Amino acid sequence: MAKPITAIQKQTLTEEEKREKAIEELKTSLTEKEEAIAELLAIMEELHHSGILEAVNAMLKAREDIAKIVIGQANRKPVTTVINHVIGMAQLLANLDPQLTAKLLESTTSGVAEAYKHTKETEGKIGIFDLFKSLNDPDINRAIRFILSVLKEIGKRLNDE
Repeated sequence: MAKPITAIQKQTLTEEEKREKAIEELKTSLTEKEEAIAELLAIMEELHHSGILEAVNAMLKAREDIAKIVIGQANRKPVTTVINHVIGMAQLLANLDPQLTAKLLESTTSGVAEAYKHTKETEGKIGIFDLFKSLNDPDINRAIRFILSVLKEIGKRLNDE
């Protein structure tokens, strides 16, 4: 009868065998991905020739100094004010109806373009009677009503403070 197995011996690789195995795996991987590696090397060569690789390398070496400068600049009052304004504008835009905003922007854009063209074509002064007469124009009346409504709502909100 055979002797019972009392201990399992784990096969351990020497450091040299581990290195050889890793090199073989790397060779296999390189041959499988030859085209991608060739493209990567071409990109690296272009980055090197253009000086970008050198710049990135220098930035990586100076990353702590660069981080200190960026943080120092970001903590300045004007920068934090701009960031707060951007956040406020983002909140404002998030609360607006996109279709309404698109209509207002399109109306404003085309209105400014037409007004510019009309101003270039028309000469002469506008008198007080011309202003009163223009109030009868439904388009002008609609725009004035809109602007007055906006001003009224802004005034209400300013009074709430």
